[in-house]
Amino acid sequence: MKKEYPITLTIAGSDSGGGAGVQADLKTFSSLATFGTTAFTCLTAQNPDGVTGIYEISPDFVSNQLQTVSNFFPIKAAKTGMLYSKDIIKAVSSFFYDNPEIQLVLDPVMVATSGAKLLRDDAIQSLTEDLIPLAKLITPNLDEASLLLGETINQYDQLVPMAKKLFQKYNVPVLLKGGHLPNASVATDVLFDGKSIYEFSKPYLKEKHTHGTGCTYSAAITSFLAHGKSLSEAVGSAKEYLHLSLEDDIITGPTHHLNHFPDPTH
Repeated sequence: MKKEYPITLTIAGSDSGGGAGVQADLKTFSSLATFGTTAFTCLTAQNPDGVTGIYEISPDFVSNQLQTVSNFFPIKAAKTGMLYSKDIIKAVSSFFYDNPEIQLVLDPVMVATSGAKLLRDDAIQSLTEDLIPLAKLITPNLDEASLLLGETINQYDQLVPMAKKLFQKYNVPVLLKGGHLPNASVATDVLFDGKSIYEFSKPYLKEKHTHGTGCTYSAAITSFLAHGKSLSEAVGSAKEYLHLSLEDDIITGPTHHLNHFPDPTH
């Protein structure tokens, strides 16, 4: 019998280096047995060392991509990555306002690991007011959460109260990712859905290249939601997948990279 794959959607920028953005999302979708569709927001010239150029796609064409894909495919779950501008965010928000049945995982991509700005300053207000309220989950790292809250988060014992604070501010379930905590031996993420706290921990893998981990994590959550898992189950399964992908990393030219198709027997 032919397999039926649930449909997933990524709305994000292209990473010409292949490790993050739409490229990472599609690899993750395929690895986790969903059929990935796309709406590109930007083209970037980048590699793991940094971003050297950004070309913004017009908001009208972003809307055209979204409408054309959704007219044909029954999208179960979607994720956003690099949205870049206020006008693109408004176009994406309009789409999800009209399609509330699609489960949205919002990765609030603001700054690349290399330091390149991936969200314009005037777009942050639109992100928080127009799009975040439509999400099923937001997945900020510590730097992004600090920007969203206006206060610094750099200690383990802040994770739970700050996840709750983010929920109180935006009224949306929050996965606060603690992987950037200084000197951490364990990478702990905290999920607060408005009622319960869930913690997901894995040993911190030192000397691993982490380019694309945020994109991969949110794409994995999207995939598991598309397969019908609950929010906490989807996050837990995605955490396992990401850890295995880092553990089973592959050599890519002058560096190593997480493996989007890890060997489960590794």
